[in-house]
Amino acid sequence: FRGLASSAHALPRRRAAERSPRAAHTCGAGTLRSPTRTESHMYMADEVLGYKMADGMSAAIKSFQLRGSSGDAMVIRIVHSSDELQIEESCKGLSSIEDLAEKIEDAIEPRYLLFIHKQSHTDGRVSYPIAFVVFMPPNVPASLKMMYTRLVPALVEKFRVAKQFSLSDPEDLTTEWLEEKLAGR
Repeated sequence: FRGLASSAHALPRRRAAERSPRAAHTCGAGTLRSPTRTESHMYMADEVLGYKMADGMSAAIKSFQLRGSSGDAMVIRIVHSSDELQIEESCKGLSSIEDLAEKIEDAIEPRYLLFIHKQSHTDGRVSYPIAFVVFMPPNVPASLKMMYTRLVPALVEKFRVAKQFSLSDPEDLTTEWLEEKLAGR
């Protein structure tokens, strides 16, 4: 009887929630209402400090955060002509971060890198932190350095990462380097 009583109490609440206009159309095109303050933190705005995010980028990053697995990566760039952030490349299941380093070794402009790294702890736990690396090649004009660096604090918040790391040489982007950075060394 106890199980029946608890399910009977749950039924009227569910029906009330189904009738509530707040429960309908909370995401996607055609939203009928504005998100509440709590919900607005769950969705990514499509702009960062005046730079528009390319179509579908917010959804791709959200999917990366929620469904990504070890070895998944994104390379993000700023398109100067349109003041837009774009995902230049999205990779699934790279065998190591060194594979990501190969993808940026010929880059002459800065890039933002997101990489999901499998981290094994000494107590046996395994975690999958998202590393946010700001790649700034040497000999980049000061204006580009300022453009990319200015966005970093806002992107740390938008990408929901705990830390960001700076990198100037793709050869330094190794598993050992990343694990030292993640460990705070």
